[in-house]
Amino acid sequence: MRLIQLAIMCYALIVSAATATAQDATGIDPEALIERILAIDELQRSHLEDVTFSAEYIEREDKGDEGIREKVRIVKKVYIKYFEDTAWFTEEYLEYYKDGELQSEEEMRKEAAERIEKQEKRKTRNVSYPMLRPFYPERRPLYAIEYLGVAENRIDDRICHQFRVTAEEPADSLINGDYFFEAETFHLVRVDFSPSKLVKKLMFKLNELNMSVLYGPTDEGYWLPRQFDIQGKGKAAFFLGVNFAGTEYYRSPVVNSGLDDSIFEVTHD
Repeated sequence: MRLIQLAIMCYALIVSAATATAQDATGIDPEALIERILAIDELQRSHLEDVTFSAEYIEREDKGDEGIREKVRIVKKVYIKYFEDTAWFTEEYLEYYKDGELQSEEEMRKEAAERIEKQEKRKTRNVSYPMLRPFYPERRPLYAIEYLGVAENRIDDRICHQFRVTAEEPADSLINGDYFFEAETFHLVRVDFSPSKLVKKLMFKLNELNMSVLYGPTDEGYWLPRQFDIQGKGKAAFFLGVNFAGTEYYRSPVVNSGLDDSIFEVTHD
């Protein structure tokens, strides 16, 4: 058993017992529970320096009578380097398929550039975003956080505590969402979220943007992203409808390999 896994498991047992004592007649004290969640997150962050994923993005479309068909598939590497209050993120496209056919390297580079531009325009989050940010003391005044109790259904076959986070003011830098934390370890299992304010510009208007991230443990005991889902609707120039939906899978994480800063030279800022 790796050191980080042992440390997190031991700490989870300690804070689980502490949380059990922080109850009143109505059940668990939400603030005590949040303290435990943040302590576990801090412990992981103190040991996590970087991670590399083998990733695969799949975009599908509804073809009516033909059913749901794969429209785009992209095979890539995802690199993340963590710091105390931020993270660097970049991705390397390896293969690009359109309607099931492998495209040329030139087409792949063009597709990568277009997708990066769209992500910036829509202000979509990626998996390097610190999803627990609304719970930290310096950000708490920006949000209303409601504890909804133990989730009615298991999340990824896990019993979870559920919190609802709502931004106090609409802003595209803030989010609204439902958070699900495993009851046993206090790790984030899933978050379903959207910006509290959608992007509306002269040439592009976003009417809907929903995202969801699913997390799970590695063999070393780190809880990392496993799946990212995104779905949105909007209008581009000349009133053209824009509908998009896709799922990205993160596999074979390599943790603390010592990623060189040069990997992030173009995109980390």
